[in-house]
Amino acid sequence: MALPLAEAQARVLALNSDELPFVYAPTPDGIVGTWKYADVKWAALTAAGTIDASYELRVTLDPAESTWSFDETDTRSETRVHAERDGGFGISGGTSTFKGREKKVSFQFGVGTAAKSTDRQGSHEGNTYGYSFTTDEIKQPLIAALESAGWAPRKKGFFGKLFGG
Repeated sequence: MALPLAEAQARVLALNSDELPFVYAPTPDGIVGTWKYADVKWAALTAAGTIDASYELRVTLDPAESTWSFDETDTRSETRVHAERDGGFGISGGTSTFKGREKKVSFQFGVGTAAKSTDRQGSHEGNTYGYSFTTDEIKQPLIAALESAGWAPRKKGFFGKLFGG
């Protein structure tokens, strides 16, 4: 028998630690995990820029069925100021958002005359910056905690129920 919703939430919230780059928080119908995996400002001799990237894992718990489902949102924005060949400067940038199921591994490393990055352990300054991110790092402990509380993934649609997907 599955634990009640509040106890299942408590199992997941017990995973929170200052050592982790993400945090789980309760919602009225489940849990949300958030990870701001890139907050970088950098400058080089001919360019400067910023990178902001975050990931949100929103888990919905169904107490009647003792099942869970999740939605994922990955957002990234980047700006860059750079020198043009004619001696002027240019600005470029963009934002992207992905919603849906994903398995992602990301790593970036950069060098500049000055760089500053921020994570849950504080701000770091130097001549390099970098970050790494994998969806499994935030998903797997949460899934294991829910399964240990007797909860199971919700089967979606006819074929999901038929084939267990």
